[in-house]
Amino acid sequence: MEEQKERRSWLTSVAQVFSREFKMVLRDEAVIIFFIVLSLVYPPLYSLIYNTETVHNEPVVVVDDSRSALSREFTRKLDATSSVWIKDHATNMEQARDMMARKQCYGIVYFPDDFERSIHQGEHGHVTLYCDMSVMMRYKAMLTALTDVQMEMCTQLQGDKTAHIINMSGGIVESKQVPLGNTAMGIASAVLPFILVFVLQQGMIMGISMLHAGSMGRRRRNQGIDRYEVRALPGATILGRTIAHLVFYVIPVVFALYIIPLIFKFPVNGNLLEILIMAFPFLMASSFFGQAVRVFVNNREGVFLIIAFTSVYFVFLVGASWPQFLMAPYWKTLASIIPGYWGATAYIRMQVMGASLAQVDNLFGAMWVLAAVWFVIAYLIELLVLRPRYRAMQLKAELDPDALRKQVLYEQGDDDLLNPEILHEE
Repeated sequence: MEEQKERRSWLTSVAQVFSREFKMVLRDEAVIIFFIVLSLVYPPLYSLIYNTETVHNEPVVVVDDSRSALSREFTRKLDATSSVWIKDHATNMEQARDMMARKQCYGIVYFPDDFERSIHQGEHGHVTLYCDMSVMMRYKAMLTALTDVQMEMCTQLQGDKTAHIINMSGGIVESKQVPLGNTAMGIASAVLPFILVFVLQQGMIMGISMLHAGSMGRRRRNQGIDRYEVRALPGATILGRTIAHLVFYVIPVVFALYIIPLIFKFPVNGNLLEILIMAFPFLMASSFFGQAVRVFVNNREGVFLIIAFTSVYFVFLVGASWPQFLMAPYWKTLASIIPGYWGATAYIRMQVMGASLAQVDNLFGAMWVLAAVWFVIAYLIELLVLRPRYRAMQLKAELDPDALRKQVLYEQGDDDLLNPEILHEE
């Protein structure tokens, strides 16, 4: 009977903490922005910024010192691609550079005078691309088009030389590009799936930190006591908060991870139910992670300084801009403790590559392990750091009722307000 009462009391505490956290989120406009508005606004905003995914008909000027049949054929094939438009031919590099400086073109293709002669002598024929690097998509489109034409002509030339020997006509090697997952071969389809997952994680962490900062503010104003606090065991407190966070994130998860790809025509190869199941341990780990790192936040301004500053590093660590297998081991280790790393990797494989939940079971299990690890860390921080900090604030206020307010004013640099008369007027 005693064991049943204890279990019922613990569940009651979880329910009370959940109710309190739910109401606190609804009362705090800043938390609503992080939990709901940010998750509903940022995904379409990022998608619009990266749309259109590929660039077409980028103006290019050709400087042809070779003036040969091969250089003219190369130029025609390059102009036939969808990415490049041969706008003009310049007589020399000085004229071409002047056109680029005046933004009449964004690339220069240069053929040296020995281009055709070198090829017929069995040597390398050089083609040089000078590109405006202010936009990476522009550079990628030009370089890809140039490389494709180069490979096609190389195959054709080799085939012409060997056809009479091996009784073949045409190229000896047929090259065909088959993109997997990212069929558009665009920047948005490659980058946005990572960003969508991290928007959810960072919104949750910032919202949790903002709730903690609000609690700290109430304690400073009320002798170290938060009048909205529910007295419960650390485990019940953490779990109750997490349930409240999960409830608020049901709609943002569906919107960001499934509806946004449908609207903007990103790869949609996953099952919605399996994606939601995959997102459950990811959101739990993010909540526990947020409840652990909130220990570093003491005021609402600190949320932006600490959490927003780390957001860029999280995206880099997951491999959105640089392949993770090329990173140093210590960076990989750091990435593995971030919930978004496992969540984004699993989401990419399911939504982009079409994997089922069973095929990402290793990532799914890793997220549950990470959630358990961050729960233990959040539990220890709540028990050994935060609650002693709250008791210390209460003891400090008992010795000097204005001590906490003086500390806040001192940290803000309002030394003039520390005058006792002005302080009590406040």
